[in-house]
Amino acid sequence: MIKNIILITIIAFYSSSTSAQNIARVENVKIESKNLNQEREILIYTPVDYDWRENESFNVIYVFDSQSREFFDYTSSMISFLTDNTKSYIVVGITSPYNEKLDYARNNDLLPVLETENSKSRYGKYSGNADNFFAFVSDEIIPFIDSNYRTLNNRIAVGHSLSASFVLNSFIKNPNLFNSYIAISPNLAYDKDKLANELVNFDYSKIEKPTYLYLSSANEGIDYWKEWKPAREKVYSFYKQKLQNNNLKVQINEFPECNHWGTFPPSLNKGLDFYFKQILDLQEKELSKEEYEATIKVKVLKKEDTIYITGNQDNLGNWNPEKIKMEKISDFERQITLKLKSPAQFKLTRGNWKSEAEVIGTYGNITIRPEKQTEFEFEIEYYLDN
Repeated sequence: MIKNIILITIIAFYSSSTSAQNIARVENVKIESKNLNQEREILIYTPVDYDWRENESFNVIYVFDSQSREFFDYTSSMISFLTDNTKSYIVVGITSPYNEKLDYARNNDLLPVLETENSKSRYGKYSGNADNFFAFVSDEIIPFIDSNYRTLNNRIAVGHSLSASFVLNSFIKNPNLFNSYIAISPNLAYDKDKLANELVNFDYSKIEKPTYLYLSSANEGIDYWKEWKPAREKVYSFYKQKLQNNNLKVQINEFPECNHWGTFPPSLNKGLDFYFKQILDLQEKELSKEEYEATIKVKVLKKEDTIYITGNQDNLGNWNPEKIKMEKISDFERQITLKLKSPAQFKLTRGNWKSEAEVIGTYGNITIRPEKQTEFEFEIEYYLDN
């Protein structure tokens, strides 16, 4: 009897503990698309800290061809390892599955209307709907994610093979829809190098903000798909020698030791690693032109605590830890109302960096979007000097 009571107690404690823990989640969400006239399923990964960082928002990575689940899973898994567990992203898997009833395949999504007889013969009826698929992504998926999840402005598009071609085609259609475009082993040669020629002749002055463009290739064009090599060399040569645009950073990697399928892991690793180390900080310095009024409230540990706020813009003191003092509204509450550009990043201190506050439900810089919310409440857990 005593053994049974102990066992029941252990089980009850274990169940209570595990149910209280936060875990990374993957949701399957179905969207009835008006642009595609189809129901589509997307995958949404929210990181382990999404729940407990309830006052903060997250950047989003959109992974195309996620009907092949390995693309989606590998992307969501690698972020932690590439950033030493210091960055968290929402990852959205956009699928292009074969629909037997409609006889509709991924190539219909990813290829535009083809013009040459050779391409029409090769791809047949499985092509030509890329414009509608782009509208599905830009007008339906992205607004859905932004409306239902706490998102920041930074979006990354990841594609492989023809979905990489679609990512580059999206860049041409609207270079400001995503902040970064990772195109792994794209087909640049279809329709007599149509995509390659569009990239070379594109008006790069349309880029309005810091943008990252990554291209990679495997051994395509060496032993198979011979037309791929001259098409990509045309694009690589243009980016390496002729393109000059301060808003665009291009990185190219070649993996001749890999085949077409196997190039995804090393390419994504290289592309994201470079993005995290050199591009992300540059993009996060971009603020909205508009200012939004925001009230920030903080619960403190002691009645006598004097709290300063400092962050990434003039109205936050430009990271001066003793410039902007919060108002004492009660023994254990401090408050300030400011006009802020978005996204606003800040920290709390007692007047110097040694006394920086660790805030419950945050990690590193506190990042908020004042255009989405007017009041924010935080609670200090401890100070670094205590």
